[in-house]
Parts: sequence; C-alpha cells; structure tokens
Amino acid sequence: MIKAHEIKSSFINSLQDPEYFTQRILNKHLWSIQSEVIKSVRDYPRTAVRSCHGIGKTFTAAMCILWFLYTHEKSIVLSTAPTWRQVEKLIWKEIRSAYRESVVPLGGSLSPKTPELHLIYDEWYAAGLSTNEPDRFQGFHEEYILCVVDEAAGVNIEIFEAIEGILTSSGARLLLIGNPTSIGTPFYDAFTKPGYNTFHISAFDTPNFTITGITPEDIANNTWKSKAKEVPYPRLITPQWVFDRYKMWGENSAPYQVRVMGNFPQQGEDTLIPLSWIELAIQRWEEMPEGDFRQLGVDVAAYGSDKTVIADRRGFKVMPLDVYSQKSTRETAGFVVSKAREVGTGKIRVDEIGIGRGVVDSLEEEGFENVGVNVAEKSSDTERFHNLRAELWWRLRELLDPDKEPIALPDDDELLAELASVKYKVDARGAIQIESKDEMRKRLGHSPDRADAVVLAFAENLYEGFATSGGNLYVNKFFQ
Repeated sequence: MIKAHEIKSSFINSLQDPEYFTQRILNKHLWSIQSEVIKSVRDYPRTAVRSCHGIGKTFTAAMCILWFLYTHEKSIVLSTAPTWRQVEKLIWKEIRSAYRESVVPLGGSLSPKTPELHLIYDEWYAAGLSTNEPDRFQGFHEEYILCVVDEAAGVNIEIFEAIEGILTSSGARLLLIGNPTSIGTPFYDAFTKPGYNTFHISAFDTPNFTITGITPEDIANNTWKSKAKEVPYPRLITPQWVFDRYKMWGENSAPYQVRVMGNFPQQGEDTLIPLSWIELAIQRWEEMPEGDFRQLGVDVAAYGSDKTVIADRRGFKVMPLDVYSQKSTRETAGFVVSKAREVGTGKIRVDEIGIGRGVVDSLEEEGFENVGVNVAEKSSDTERFHNLRAELWWRLRELLDPDKEPIALPDDDELLAELASVKYKVDARGAIQIESKDEMRKRLGHSPDRADAVVLAFAENLYEGFATSGGNLYVNKFFQ
C-alpha cells in the first residue's frame, strides 16, 4: 500500500521527470525517444516530432497530456487532430486507458462521453477540440497551457494561427507530432525554421530495430530474419512490416520515405496527387457516411501479375476494394454482376481497352448498359485534356483536394502507393497528359489496377461539375 508521503514524493519527483510520472504513477512504459519527447515538452516551449508509422505517437502524446495536467497547477491542456475520430477515438482512448490503470488514483472527473478531464471545472482541465472551428482555440490564457497537435501535417493553417494566440505565457508549451506527409505546411516549417526542438524518428530508430540490430541494408538484402527471431515490442513497427512495404513500394517511393523513414516526401512538380491529400482521404473514411448514389469501377487484368479490381463507390466514400487474380473474362463478369446485386446498382464502368472488352460484352449480355469506358478517346474539354484518361484522373485529383468537397478512401497501402505515384505532363498543345499504364508498369513494376478502378468508380460525375445533394453525387449526361 502506497502511503501519503510516498504519493507526495512521487508527484514532486515527477515534476522534473516525466518518465518517473509515466512509469511510477501511470504504470506505463516509455521507450527511450518517447521519454525524450516528453522531457522536451518540459524543457522547451515548442517541440515537433516527425516519425515513421507505428511508433506509438498517439500514446506518447496522451502520456504527455496527463503528465502536464497533473503536475502543473491550474493548467489547461488542449488536444486536436485532423479528424474528430482521431481526437475522440485515438488520443483520448489512450488517456482514458492510462487514467483507469494508474497505480495512484488520479482524481478529477473524466467524462465517459466527451474528450474532457476536469480537475477544477473551467480552471484546471484537459479537452479535445475539433479542427473545423478555429474560433474554439481562442480565449485560453493561463500560465501553464499545453496544446498537442496529433498528425500535425494534416491540420490546416487556420488552426495553427488560432493556436499561436494562446501560447503567450512563459509556461505555454506546444507539441506537434505526426507522419511528415506534406511539405509547405506549418508542421514542415517546424523542421525548417528556428523555434522548435525537433525529433526525427525512422523505423530503424525504434526498439524492434535497435535492439535486434536490423539495418536498412538488412531489409534491402532480406537478411533481417536472422536477427529478428523475436519482436521485443509487437505493438510497434516491425521488421516484417517494413520489409513488406520495401517490396511493395520501393525505398525511393513517397509512401516508404514517409511511413518507414519518417522523411518529408520529395514531391516533384510532375506528381499528380500529393501524398498528404491521399492520407487525409484515408483518415476521413471512418467518419464519412455512405451516400445513396452507387457505382462500380472495374479495372480488368489478364492472366499474370496484374489484378482485376472492383471499386465500390457509395456517394463520396469508396469501400474496401475487391481484388482478384487470374480470372477469365466470364468469371470476372460474374464477380461484377454479383457485386452489383449486393450493392444495389446498375451503374458499372469498365475500362474496355484490351481484355476489358470481353467483360463489357458479357455485362451487356446481362442487361447492363453504358458499361464500357475507352480512356483513349477524346475528353469533353480537348483544349485542357490530352484524352479521356487525363480528364478522369484530373477530376479525381480535384475530388481529393481537401479544400473542396473531398472523398474518402479505404486504408489500402497498395492503393495509396499507386495514387501517389501517378505523374503527368503538359503536351505540345498545352493539354494535361497522364502517363500511360504501360509507362507506369515499366516504372513501378506493376499496373495501377487499384487506382484505375477508383478513377472509373467516379467517372459518372466528371463532366458537369460536382452537383451534390445530401452528400451524394449525381449522374451527368456524359454516359446517358
């Protein structure tokens, strides 16, 4: 039984040692860099952490919130993230878990329904805020105030401007943490301009690699298995995951550089869709409702390494993709018909070039109309687009723009990589031209089957703007 004087001593020590507080009071373990991050929040007004995937970023932020709140009298702690789900279901899930499992009862009032923890109501508390209303970040002025921005690369500049207005006291602290998905953002500026104590964490800086001695060369040469007989931290990024992504993406790809190496993407001017837009579309998926409008996009593969993919689009939301290998055109058509009946739609768009023509014929025999799409045909705006393929891809790019009415994508690593890899150029006439499938296959080693299926799923609405009603996209005249 811990006695009162021991509790008091523990809290006094924890004021100077966040690791002590986290491990002795919260009963949670920090690995070395996690501990250094929280100590940085103690010692520096501004801390920024860019890292790979799966290092316990959200856990670290949650431990920092509890340490700061309970060791700074009448403090205010605010947390935010790009989506409300990330605030409520991720970072505050970690806070609730640590609060319940602490060795010493922490006291205060933890709301079971909202992201709020009050020690003294309106004077001493932590709260999670959404990022759709910058005004909510105004009016907070205390000697000790901490603002934590999780997945900071996806938070818009208006929120950062509002946060700046509350960081005026000597005890104010700011923690930015996340994957470095985008350049030209306040998160990127934190690593390129003075004012922040920064951390850069790649997969190879984490315990499953430092303890086992696994290096980038081990991953590249496939010699890592001899060192990884056991994984010390199964919840953190693992060598198997890194190796799989090395094979899937390639070490020079934007997804590998961001999610494995923790580097900002070196995005060329010829990249069609920024990686950050795709990441935000994936983050939106849980919160995005399914719309009433339904359409299937189908990219057909011949026998071989390419895949046949069915993309099921429901309003602005793309459901998890159906992927098939080595199927005949008749079998593929059967899968598409079955999916159409399951979804309840007669709207199907199939790339009819090559092997896809056989699938189109089979579907038309079954009574489906206006199925085939020939992306080599002229676009509806021949001055702006080289061909229909360019127009379809460019309109998908516009739908992924977070400043517009963006769509939501499933969390699919191969889809992410394909979308982030597409390049474009301007032809001799000044029209936009997307690289061909053959060009992508030569450059990437495979065809962009998943991405093309998603493009086709949104082909219906691409010629008369994005008319919306109740969150649904409506049919235009192009395919009628």
